[in-house]
Amino acid sequence: MANPSFSIDDEVLDDLDDVIWEKKVAGELDKNTSRSEVVQGLIEDYIEGNGNSSTGTKATATSN
Repeated sequence: MANPSFSIDDEVLDDLDDVIWEKKVAGELDKNTSRSEVVQGLIEDYIEGNGNSSTGTKATATSN
């Protein structure tokens, strides 16, 4: 498995960690789920939802 690396604003990462924690507390995520697993799932969902890997499309996250 590849091990990609990218830069992300500290505030955005803190916000992601907050959402992950809230989903764990609510029972929507297993308490042992890692940030990496969440990001991998988001990437997979994005690819499946777009049907292609074209550039020029800005990824957006939504809250359910």
